[in-house]
Amino acid sequence: MTTPPQTPFERLRSVLLPRERIAVALSGGLDSSVLLAAAAKVLGPDRCLALTAQTPYVMEEEMRDGTELCRSLKVRQEKLTFPLPASIADNPPLRCYLCKHALFSALKARAGEAGFPLLADGSNMDDLGDYRPGRKALQELGILNPFLEAAMGKADIRQLARELGLPESVSGKPAYACLLTRLEHNRPVTEAMLRRVDKAETFLRSLGLKGCRVRVHGDDLARIELPEAERRLFLDTELAGPVARRLRELGFRHIALDLEGYSRGSMNEPS
Repeated sequence: MTTPPQTPFERLRSVLLPRERIAVALSGGLDSSVLLAAAAKVLGPDRCLALTAQTPYVMEEEMRDGTELCRSLKVRQEKLTFPLPASIADNPPLRCYLCKHALFSALKARAGEAGFPLLADGSNMDDLGDYRPGRKALQELGILNPFLEAAMGKADIRQLARELGLPESVSGKPAYACLLTRLEHNRPVTEAMLRRVDKAETFLRSLGLKGCRVRVHGDDLARIELPEAERRLFLDTELAGPVARRLRELGFRHIALDLEGYSRGSMNEPS
């Protein structure tokens, strides 16, 4: 008799259960949110700790989502506030490595102080095929990657979210990235620009454009990237006017729709 394949939860449970206590670096995004929910179910909420890095380049919406998730799971959350690190103040190409090394060093130290010797993050199999210099920093710091150990990718994580009974606001959440990915490399980063981008994308999502990216070129050109279905929605409806008005209110003089659509990591490409 053939043994049925394990569900994503069963696979992850076998990875988490021997760890006994675990701290999760919670960004409020899909991956870390589902990892925390699974850890709370497997180990119990009192054996989990959520550590969240508050920086100028995280989306405010994801910060709120992370706080609400911890409240619903009854998991203790600690928020550690960090200014923009000097090493990434001009958004260098190795920004992700430098940022992850600085933030996760602090998060790991805090986890240890709180009695949690292991710090985990939501890295998964889909990340291995993308340009992710931050992975090197996580490896150097010995950060636990339960989804990688369980050989789980994004589709598995979404299925796991449904197995855990998490709401659609979690299981259906698009994959986001930090706001620095919207800016050109080797240009000074300002908190004012990061907030402009965050507010612009929040407005676009309120119109149903959930997979949007607002990439910034220079100081005043906003290039909007959308997945194909949302690009058709944008072109087939009267969204151009409201979007242009709102982005001009935020300080952008030129607003463009990228005809090639959303491209992950497009600001990493040579200009």
